[in-house]
Amino acid sequence: MTMLSLPKKIGYSMGRFGPTLLMTMITISAFYVYGTSFQLNWFLNGLSLALSYVVIGLTHWYIGYYSDSLKSRWGRRRPFVVIGTPCIVISAFLIFVPNWFLDTANPALELTLFLYYTVFLCLFKFFYAFAMTAHQAWLPEITDEGERPLTSGFMNTFNFAGDTTGGVMGFMTPLLFAAGPPEQLSELGLTLLLIFCAITLLFMLPSMIVIRARPGIEPIERNLREETRVAVGNKTFLRWTIVVGLLSFTLIAISQSLVGFLRQVMFLDSIEALMPAALAMLGSTIAFFYIWLTGIRRLGKKRSLIVGIVLLALFTPLTLVLREIGSLVGYALAATLFFIPIGAGMSIYYLMSYVVPADIAQVDEIVTGENRSGIYAGFLGVPLNLFQALSSVLLGALIELSVIFSGSELSGFMWWGPVYAPFVLAAALILRRINIDPDFDALRKEHGGGAHT
Repeated sequence: MTMLSLPKKIGYSMGRFGPTLLMTMITISAFYVYGTSFQLNWFLNGLSLALSYVVIGLTHWYIGYYSDSLKSRWGRRRPFVVIGTPCIVISAFLIFVPNWFLDTANPALELTLFLYYTVFLCLFKFFYAFAMTAHQAWLPEITDEGERPLTSGFMNTFNFAGDTTGGVMGFMTPLLFAAGPPEQLSELGLTLLLIFCAITLLFMLPSMIVIRARPGIEPIERNLREETRVAVGNKTFLRWTIVVGLLSFTLIAISQSLVGFLRQVMFLDSIEALMPAALAMLGSTIAFFYIWLTGIRRLGKKRSLIVGIVLLALFTPLTLVLREIGSLVGYALAATLFFIPIGAGMSIYYLMSYVVPADIAQVDEIVTGENRSGIYAGFLGVPLNLFQALSSVLLGALIELSVIFSGSELSGFMWWGPVYAPFVLAAALILRRINIDPDFDALRKEHGGGAHT
């Protein structure tokens, strides 16, 4: 039985667009902007990112648990979405205007700039997890497994649209800073930032106002430690968290180094030059999402994901030699061809990042008769973001070492591919030992259908 009408499925899925837009824009541009326009030490830059990932990981974990047990007249998920959304917007905006409060051109204020960056980046990540963990935990509560791929498809469509828009904005952001001292967002850049903040609020309105979980779901009175023990005791879930952590370790490095790689390694330092490569990766991510849906029906989730992981493992090391290839065939063409398979590999991971945790939560519900989708959705953020924190520190250190030994960031932006590729291969090896293609019908027969609580 369909639980959500088509308009409500789309309305719920729209909620992914705005926060994803801002998250992608910040992920792609903030590292480079603070390292260049605001002249923050690259290691401190990476440390700020790392601290923000610790914050978002712990917030995912706790909010996943707490949203399972919250009792309110608006349900157990909506209050987080309503409170968190405007705070996402405000903190995202403040990240890009430190010059409103500090003299960012003054080297003596570098530690103050570091603290400003860290505080507002952590606040943005906190409120993102605060709202979106609860939003994600709705999925198994408002859909059944038959309609979940379609709803996940809508979510990924809006997610990828947010990625595309945020990615384009992320690529453009360093070009939207007016010369200083101090450098600051131009009038056009400030206007675009305000527009995207307003769009974020607009696209979250259906989730804030309309969406309801299925009847009969009651808040769960459980202990956080016990719930975490149950989740970690699920071998499929535990191995999946390791796979997600290893993949995110590399994928976050790809996102954070993109602008610097294209501008400094591939000489693509204008909007016109950047757009083909940027759109190739983002367009490939979206296009392959639909290709992977066909592949999943034929190959299953595991085999499809392994194919995508192999693509990433094969192509990321090419960052070391892509400049030489570009000198032969053209830098824009070389970058464009490089990012098509990278986008394809990222696409299948993004698709599975929604479907697999929801499937794991439903298997647990069938077996135990208890719904704990919140703790599964929430705890997954802990290892994922801890891996991303370590990745950010490593990337910042790699680029700062490049500056120390060569006087520029060039070597750091060339070597990230070979440094990070082995972590993708490790994820593929672990994935081979996980069943992410459960037979729900067989499980229901074995466990008498499972209970919905």
